[in-house]
Amino acid sequence: MNIEIIHPKIEGENYFSSFLERGTRDFLGEEYNFLNKEEIKEIVDEVSGQESQIKEDFEIKKDKIASYDKYRKSFSVGAEKEVSLGDIVSSRRWGVDISLPKELENSGDGKKVRKLMLELKAKDLLCQKLNKKLATGLSKKTEKQDALLSRAYSKIAERSNSENQKESKQTGVFAEQIIIGVLEGLSINHPSLGFAVMESNAYQDVQDKIDFIISTKQKKRGVGVNREEIDQEDKIIGIQLTTNMGAGEHKNDQIAKAKARGVEVDDIIYVEIKKDLLEKAIRQWESSGKKISGPWAYLPEDIKTKTIANLLGGVLDEEQEKTLQKIIIKK
Repeated sequence: MNIEIIHPKIEGENYFSSFLERGTRDFLGEEYNFLNKEEIKEIVDEVSGQESQIKEDFEIKKDKIASYDKYRKSFSVGAEKEVSLGDIVSSRRWGVDISLPKELENSGDGKKVRKLMLELKAKDLLCQKLNKKLATGLSKKTEKQDALLSRAYSKIAERSNSENQKESKQTGVFAEQIIIGVLEGLSINHPSLGFAVMESNAYQDVQDKIDFIISTKQKKRGVGVNREEIDQEDKIIGIQLTTNMGAGEHKNDQIAKAKARGVEVDDIIYVEIKKDLLEKAIRQWESSGKKISGPWAYLPEDIKTKTIANLLGGVLDEEQEKTLQKIIIKK
């Protein structure tokens, strides 16, 4: 598995379909062969055909409209100032819909936000469709051998579309989107951290107990005395996130069993965030008009710092960890 950091530098006529094909392999990983080539091609072609529609949706006037200040070199979204590129694109994960008018193309950062939003919205759609197809197939395949396993895949298939995810009232499901969005924004705003985040597929979710995946490139220890000798290695960590603070023993037992069976990641980390704190943050965010910063901004600072440390502590190298600490202190 090799998760693409933000987006590949592919240009030209076949850029969009090439981007989607790479996204397919990233998302399915070792489960790529669970689907036949015709099913995959049909989904890729379908999403590729949505390119114009996604771009047209940027122009539709919504409650929140993005603009770019070339003097301040930052975005504004409605009354919200000093908004970053990562803030804008990650806000889609908590259901904030933003107009990205054509005038943004007058600046380099404006072009970048429209391009990145196009890629990520298309990739969201791609992964939802692939996951539904994968989960449906696995549910049928396991129906006779294991009814509980089959039902777990069936539930994933049911919620594997954009409307179900956006409208979900389950705190745990929304918590995943909040945390993924925060990490996504962090990786976009601070590319020197060198990591990417991606949701897990149905097999990883059910069998490996992974909610999402963080991938990074690290300098190999003992290498790089001279600049020409610097080498890197991939590190991929699965994250099991829960809002049920009493489930720690059970969850860790599940993770241990999954690792004993063999998983396609280097490690699986268990992370907790209190349900009552998160629900309070969600209520405050909703009552404030659903700012693009999302519910995360309304959590206590110590909880945010601890959560990020738990998520990225085993992923970043020493140099990247120092950079992260500087970012956290500035905030």
